[in-house]
Amino acid sequence: MTRSLSTCIPLRVQLKADWRVLCHDIGERRAGTSGEAQAAAFIRDELRAAGAENAELQSFSCVTVRAATCVVEEPRARGWRAVESAALVGAPSTPEGQRVAGPLVWLDFPEEAPRLAPGSLKGSILALFGPLPTSLQLHRALLAASPLAVVHVDERLPFSWTKSDGVYPYWAKHYGMLPTVTVPYHEAWRWRRDGVKRLRIRVAVDQVDATSQNVVATFPGSDPSLPALALSAHHDTQCGNVGADDNASGVVGLLALARHLRGQRLRRTVQFLSFGTEEQLSVGSAAFVRANAVTPRRTGLLINFDSVASPLGHFELWLAGSVALERFAVAVLARRGLHVQVRRDVSPFFDTFPFNRAAVPSLGFMRPNFSGGRWQHHSVHDSLENVSPERLANLVEAIGPLVTDLADRARWPFGSRLSATQQRTARRLGRELLGG
Repeated sequence: MTRSLSTCIPLRVQLKADWRVLCHDIGERRAGTSGEAQAAAFIRDELRAAGAENAELQSFSCVTVRAATCVVEEPRARGWRAVESAALVGAPSTPEGQRVAGPLVWLDFPEEAPRLAPGSLKGSILALFGPLPTSLQLHRALLAASPLAVVHVDERLPFSWTKSDGVYPYWAKHYGMLPTVTVPYHEAWRWRRDGVKRLRIRVAVDQVDATSQNVVATFPGSDPSLPALALSAHHDTQCGNVGADDNASGVVGLLALARHLRGQRLRRTVQFLSFGTEEQLSVGSAAFVRANAVTPRRTGLLINFDSVASPLGHFELWLAGSVALERFAVAVLARRGLHVQVRRDVSPFFDTFPFNRAAVPSLGFMRPNFSGGRWQHHSVHDSLENVSPERLANLVEAIGPLVTDLADRARWPFGSRLSATQQRTARRLGRELLGG
């Protein structure tokens, strides 16, 4: 049986034990809640036990949902029928938390975005099929159209259950946001097929200021003048699920890699980071970058793990950096039997992005299981029965040698900053989605 990289405990046994603490003993870990704080304390203590120095919690401000009511109803011959629904985190309540009702208007997005005009949806409820706006121009056009509420039908998840999700907090704060809910894809399918013409919706959300935590721990290197290697994951979840894959899997892998370094003295400092409030668009990662003045001189590379344990799936490597970095990483992983699909992209939807804004290159690992992403995404199905210790062990056993190789080199065979083009992309996306 495969042993843990640095202990006598079998690796898969240790993975399962850590998973059980996060998902069974603690459970849901929404930003700003006691569950998230318990997870952060557990991760800190495990990193200390693995031999990390200065393992600590760094607190920052966030917004948390204290309570939420969401009711979506369709007309029937005798009264109204409620369908399963969820309010998007960060979106507002309907006026005074009361019911709104209106004709149902469909928009296939983004191709039908030209239909949006100021006041064109006033008094209506909009069913938006496709992705929510990812450009500020489209978001402002949607606001100006003035629907009573938006029902988001996520084309990536054609299932009979709903998901939890969130909106961009910067947009909600500075530009405004419409009451926005999600329903199961199959319900929306039936509405369109059967010609449902009217809905009524009530959303009452109690959102309050709260505190979240990042976990920060280091294994000091023998040459502190060299830029550090950083490894990261996030420990928070969306509402209504225990996040076994998203992202207890990343945290469990992070802890296994920390134990792999126990007792080793390498040239470079290796920093372990577990972020809170990722599910609100990497709030914790951005707070860390600001508070610790991250630059390529201090951090040469970030390796991030997010949703990496699907039993069926493809390992993806999201790479922001040079071609030389890609060649090096792919070759080292292949020698350990791990083959990955490379996605060369600066993406604002991972904890790597705040580092990319600071010109730090990154490797981000993910394991999607269908073309839309992960079928269990942000739902009750993201549970311990739907993750694979074997697949996660494969990843850990391949990444371990990559980490020790990089951490023990005085010089890396690739640049330690993003290209000028990548930096411009990161700055542009950052200004639009995150501000500053």
